[in-house]
Amino acid sequence: MGGKKKKVTVGYKYFWDIHAGLGRGPIDELVAIIADKKVILATTPQQITTNTSIYIDKPDLFGGTETSGEGGIKGWLDVMFGEPDQQPGARLRNLLSGLVPGFRGIVSTLFSGLVSAYSASPKPWVYRVRRVKKGWDNGVVWYPEKALIKLNNGDAVLSGDIKGAAEENYRAIYAMNPAHILVQAATSREWGRGLSLNDDLDLNAYQQMADTLYNENFGLCFRYNRQDSLDNFIQQILDHIGAVQYCDLSSGKLTARLIRNDYNIADLPLFTCDNGILSVQDDDSAASDNAPNEIVVNWHDPVSNTDSSVRAQNLGAIQSVGLISEKRDYPALPTWSLAARVAQRDLEAGGSGLNRFALKMDRRACQLTPAGVFRISLPEHNITNMVVRVGSLKEEQDGSITVKVVQDVFGLPSTVYSSSQPQGQWTPPDTALCPVTQQRLLEIPYASLAAGMSTADLNALTAEICMMGILAVAPTATSINYTIQSRTGSADYLDHGTGDWTPAGLLLTDIDRLDSVIAVSFNNATFTTGDALLIDDEIVRIDSIDLAGGTLTTGRGCADTVPQKHKGGAIIWCYDGWLESDGVDYLPGETASVRLLTTTANGSLDASVATVQTLKFRQRQARPYPPGNVRVNGKLTTTLPALTEPGLTLSWSHRDRLLQADNLVSHSEADTGPEAGTQYRITLLQGTRIVRTIITSETSWSWPDPVAVEGEIFNQITLCSERDGLQSWQEYKLTKPV
Repeated sequence: MGGKKKKVTVGYKYFWDIHAGLGRGPIDELVAIIADKKVILATTPQQITTNTSIYIDKPDLFGGTETSGEGGIKGWLDVMFGEPDQQPGARLRNLLSGLVPGFRGIVSTLFSGLVSAYSASPKPWVYRVRRVKKGWDNGVVWYPEKALIKLNNGDAVLSGDIKGAAEENYRAIYAMNPAHILVQAATSREWGRGLSLNDDLDLNAYQQMADTLYNENFGLCFRYNRQDSLDNFIQQILDHIGAVQYCDLSSGKLTARLIRNDYNIADLPLFTCDNGILSVQDDDSAASDNAPNEIVVNWHDPVSNTDSSVRAQNLGAIQSVGLISEKRDYPALPTWSLAARVAQRDLEAGGSGLNRFALKMDRRACQLTPAGVFRISLPEHNITNMVVRVGSLKEEQDGSITVKVVQDVFGLPSTVYSSSQPQGQWTPPDTALCPVTQQRLLEIPYASLAAGMSTADLNALTAEICMMGILAVAPTATSINYTIQSRTGSADYLDHGTGDWTPAGLLLTDIDRLDSVIAVSFNNATFTTGDALLIDDEIVRIDSIDLAGGTLTTGRGCADTVPQKHKGGAIIWCYDGWLESDGVDYLPGETASVRLLTTTANGSLDASVATVQTLKFRQRQARPYPPGNVRVNGKLTTTLPALTEPGLTLSWSHRDRLLQADNLVSHSEADTGPEAGTQYRITLLQGTRIVRTIITSETSWSWPDPVAVEGEIFNQITLCSERDGLQSWQEYKLTKPV
C-alpha cells in the first residue's frame, strides 16, 4: 500500500531581533564584527562613520545546515552612533512599542534576521570600533592634528578571510594620543572631571606632551569601564606612558609631565647642604641584587583581539644573581614594538641599582615639582653632581619640605662618586635576542646572478626562474647572524641556512635623479670603488670615495634600474657580495614569506616574535634592461619642455643585460648592445589618460611625428623597453613642470 511520506524535522533556523549596546557614543567608525572567530562584517576605510543600515548575507558562516554546521548570519544590521540628534529607526520603532527613545549617547546596533541553525543560542558578537575625535565636550576636539596616532599590525593572524581594502583597514590601528586621553578625562562633563579647558588646564604642558608622544608613535587603545574609578583610569594612562599629572601650585592649573631624557644636566639647579638641603632623612641605596632583571609586559593586540607578552632582560644580572622577573600589565599598548620599548624602559628604570633619598629641604624646594629633576651634591654620602627626580613633596609643620627623590636613570653618566674606591667602567654586552628591524627582501637582479653563478649555470637559467635576495642589519652589536626561514602560501616555514649581516650606511641629504655626489654616514659599512649599492629601489655604482668629506661620487641608475629621487635618511645597502638568499627557485606570481631569526650567544630568536616580510616574484632577472642616457632635446633631464614652441626630441642609449653581465653600466653612459629582440615603448599621457603609444627599435623619437594629430596634448611621457612579452623592471617618467 502506498501513502504520503511524513515530513521529518531535522533542525531549526533561528531568526532574532538583537538590539546590542556597545558603549558610550558617538564613535568615529565601526571597523568589524566577529563571532566565533568568524568575520560577520569587515569594513573598508570610512565605510561606516554615520548611522546606516547594511545587509549581511553569510548564511553559511558557521557551517550552514550541513552536518555539524550551526547556520550563519543573514539579515539587516542597523548601526546607530548615538549622536545628539539621533532618532530611532523604523525597525527599532517596530520592535519596541510605545514611546521609543533615540538612544542618544549610546553606540548600538539592531540586527534582524538569521543568527544560527540547530542551536538556539547565538554566538557572542565582538565589535571593533574607533573613537578619537568624537565624544569631546561641546563637540570640539582639542589639538586635533596630533590626536590620532596611526599604527599597524601587518603580522597579526586575522579572524577569518579578509582581503583588499578591508584587510588594510582591519590591520590599521587608530590609537589615541595619551595626552588627549588625559585632556578629555579632565574636561568631559559626561564621564570626566568637567574642568574648563582654557581656565583649569596648563594647555602648553599638555601640547608639549602631545607633541612628544606623537613623535614617539606612542598611541594607546583603551576601553574605560565605569566600574573602575576615574582616578585609577588616569593613573593607568600615566603608568603606560611614564608621566605624572598634578596641580601646579603657582598657577592653580592641572598640568602634566613626561618622564623623559629632555633636559640639559648643566642647566639643572644644584642643591647642597649650603643652599637648601637641611638633612638627609633616609638614604635607601637600592641594591641591584634585589632589582628585577627581567620585565614581562602584557599587552593587547586590537587587530587579532588577543593578549600577548614581551620581555626585556638584563642577561648580565641574570647570570650574576639568577632570574628576578616582574610582570607589568599595560593592556592599552596595541603593538609588539611599543610593548618592547616599554619593557626596556621599565627594566632600565627598575634595575639600575638607583639611589633613593628622603631629603629635608628649606623653602627653596618650593620651585620643585613632581617628576622634576635637579642635581644634588652630598659630600658626606660621597656624591657629587647626582641628577635626581622628584617622587613626592610634603610640607612639614616646621615649614620645611620633605622631598623624596630617586636617582634619575637618564642622568647616570653625570654622577661622580667621590669615594676612594675605583668605579668599574665595564658594561656587560647586551646579548638579548631582538627581532631584525632593518631588513629588505628583493628579487635578485640579473647582474647579481651573473656575478655569483658559473657560466654554465647562468646559461641554464630560464626566464621563469625567480630568486629571492635578503638584506638585514644586525639589531644589536652581539648578534652573530640569522637563520633564514621561508614559505609560500600557508605551508610550514622551512629552514634555509644562515645569513650574514649586510653592511649599511645612511643617506644624509635628499638627492635628485641626476645628482652624482651623495653625502653618506658610513656607520659599519666599508665601501670600495666599483661596488654596487642599493638606495631604495635604485642600484648605484661607487666611482670615488671622499672619507674626509663623507661623500661618494656615484654612477646612477645601473643594471635594471633608472635614476630616482631619494630622501635623506634612506638606508644605503652595501649588498655587493653580501646578498643572502633562501636558495629556492620560485615561479612568476608566487609570493614567499620570510622571517629572520637572530642568533646570539644565548641562542636563536623565538620565531613567534620575528618580523615577517613577503615578496611577490615578477621575473626580474629575465626582463630587458631599460634604456640609458635618456635626453630631452639633447639634455640629461627628467623634465619636459613647456612645448610652447614646436619640436621635442627624445633620445636614449641601448642596454644589454646579457652583454653587460655583472658589469655596472650607469645611466649616463653610451650604447651597450642592444639585447636581441628589444624594442622601446613610449607612452604619451595627459594625467592618467593614455594619449598614444609608440613602439620603436630606434634610439630617438621626435614630436610631432607623422602619426601625431592636430591639437595632441600630453603632460607626461614614460619610456621603457620590451622583449619577449616582458617590460623592463623600471621605466622613465618625464613630466612637464607644473
